[in-house]
Amino acid sequence: MITEAAKKFIFSIQNSDIKTLYLKDDSLGKVQVDSLVSKLAFLYEKIRTAIEYKEEHLIRQSAILRILQRRLLIKVSMENLGISLVKELIRAGYLENGLIPASKVEKVNRIIEKYLAVINLGHVSLTNHKGLHKWLLEIAACEIEECLMPPVANWTIVEFAHKVFYPKLDIQDDTLTEKQKNLYIYLALYKALVKSDEAMMSYHLLKYYYSNWNKAQPDEIIAVAKKINNLKIAIEKFKKYYLYDRLYYLFKKYNFIFLNLKDLILNNPVEAQAIFNNQDKFKKELEKNCINFYKKIRGKLTRGIIRVTVYIFLTKMVLVLLLEFPYEYYIVKNVTYLPFYINALFPPLLMLFLGIFIKTPSQKNTDQVVKLAEGIVYRNDVVDLKSGFDIIPNRSFFFSLIFNVLYVMLFIISFGFFIYFLRMLHFNIFSLCIFLLFLSIVSFFGIKMRMKARELMVIGRKDNFLFLLLNLFSLPFLKVGQFVSEKISKINIFVFIFDFIIEAPFQVFLEVIEDWFAFLKQKKEEIYSQD
Repeated sequence: MITEAAKKFIFSIQNSDIKTLYLKDDSLGKVQVDSLVSKLAFLYEKIRTAIEYKEEHLIRQSAILRILQRRLLIKVSMENLGISLVKELIRAGYLENGLIPASKVEKVNRIIEKYLAVINLGHVSLTNHKGLHKWLLEIAACEIEECLMPPVANWTIVEFAHKVFYPKLDIQDDTLTEKQKNLYIYLALYKALVKSDEAMMSYHLLKYYYSNWNKAQPDEIIAVAKKINNLKIAIEKFKKYYLYDRLYYLFKKYNFIFLNLKDLILNNPVEAQAIFNNQDKFKKELEKNCINFYKKIRGKLTRGIIRVTVYIFLTKMVLVLLLEFPYEYYIVKNVTYLPFYINALFPPLLMLFLGIFIKTPSQKNTDQVVKLAEGIVYRNDVVDLKSGFDIIPNRSFFFSLIFNVLYVMLFIISFGFFIYFLRMLHFNIFSLCIFLLFLSIVSFFGIKMRMKARELMVIGRKDNFLFLLLNLFSLPFLKVGQFVSEKISKINIFVFIFDFIIEAPFQVFLEVIEDWFAFLKQKKEEIYSQD
């Protein structure tokens, strides 16, 4: 028999479709936009997302943040901000046309007013509080997305996983209260099982410190505003505690199992209870679902690789190549075409090459998924839960120094080899730096793609010596690629051009066109209404 926790999980997932709930809500009107205008906005959004790589599940949240930043910067009237934001999301295809109840617009307005009150009362500006202004808007974007499209399925997965894991965990840390330990478990589950980002983690912690934050009254908003800087410091410090990462790495190997269970229910909403009650049928259906899941992830990886390739080319390659050729032509006075062609073609080809060799799991992995899922559903049990939960020992100063020196030497050897090889191909300093830069960026994105496939693996993989050696010497490039991707993305000139030079007037144009169509429709209805 399935456990009570599993029964509640099945029922909650069966009733987690927000679209169905919204379609049943006929109490008020729905927010709609013109279909022709939507096609134009959707096309623009496809181009816009190509120049700024984001994980698929974070694209809508990122779009909300972008709209907020742009509209606040150009001082759009607060009275229209909620409806403008919702309509812009619908036009861009992030929300379904005619789905969102009109009542949600007022809630979005209240959310925006709340965070703007914190910004104004806390005297937070772009100049005197580094990062705090954007941090608040990022959290606001999380709350707005949660308001518009509540992630019921994600909440359900985390609650079910918590009921499975919590009784098995024995966290030996006397510096934390039981409530804090429990919070770390929840945060790690959100990050491991539903891929919540740092902004969402901050939003969860803000609600921990102020449990009534979603319905905060003026006095509570004032209290938050007065201590907002210290609150941000406290939240960031909470996330950096060792337990957060340790629990995350422990839970993430179960990600595929819980997603598979959710998928099995959603694919068989009517028969789900019967499937889970029959263990043999459950095993057969889950195995079939695993295979379908592999195919779906393969498709997502392919789209992700294409998006990353386009992103690298548009945002980095075009800009750098525009600098490289003039440098060789006007300064070096000698254009060496081999380095030029290599720098132009190498990054996208390497990205595609790395993508080709990403493999989906074997039948052995599927068998293990089914076995672990049976333990969770029928016995409320997970195996080897504590095996990855050893606290990393503190190293002595001597060993820390030795390891850091070896780490630096690894950088010198890895980059030194390529510098020597490229100099033999007559790369100048500028071309050489470009090559190493993009090798690092592509390596970083490539490993991110591979990790998506690795998330489907619940069995350990035996690596041979050659693979371990390759991993060792690629580590410096991955580290540099991570650093460069995070830093350069903040000064992406293409993003600036699109957001403030193209997008702002384009969105105004779309709104005017939509109003014009509405005006014409009104005049047409007036003619038809006459006797």
